[in-house]
Amino acid sequence: MKKLLLITAIIFCLQLKAQELSYGVSAGTNVYSMLTDRDVSFNSNGSYSIPEYAGFYLGAYGNYKLNDHFGIVTDVAFEKRTIDINPRTRLSYISLSPKLKFDVNGSYNQGFYLKSGFRYSLLTGAETTEGVDVKEGYKSGLFSLNAGLGTNFSKFLGLELIFDYSLSNAFDTDIKSKLFGVYALLTIDIDKFINK
Repeated sequence: MKKLLLITAIIFCLQLKAQELSYGVSAGTNVYSMLTDRDVSFNSNGSYSIPEYAGFYLGAYGNYKLNDHFGIVTDVAFEKRTIDINPRTRLSYISLSPKLKFDVNGSYNQGFYLKSGFRYSLLTGAETTEGVDVKEGYKSGLFSLNAGLGTNFSKFLGLELIFDYSLSNAFDTDIKSKLFGVYALLTIDIDKFINK
């Protein structure tokens, strides 16, 4: 009987912990710019067209509620970034982003929130728009700082705007080559969808 009570208590505690954890997917686009201290032949005509430089982002996340205001969110994603150098280059990354989430209205995962944290991006490919592989010219991994905001506008759906600034250089040389990007993401809370 004691074993049965112990097993029941353990299952109950695990169920309570599971209620603090939610998960989902996020998808969207990004736009990146390269910040350098040297002339690396940026757009020769000085134009900048967002559709030409838009990348994409597809990820999954886990969201752990600490209390009514704070939580920890970790994203794992595959993303492509198009860099505004000449020739234009498309970089592919697998990224991991742990962030601290602050829910402004005091009802966690409902309404407006702020997020901040770090991102580690592992380079999986680098290719110019002409199809030339230039992966050797880029660092294999980047650390960056993230900050952004978002809102849950329905039970399952949310929107996020995330800013990303690399703390390490993108080029595998002594040239200063920081990446600055902005993400616009749609989030889908799979946990709420399944357990509605």
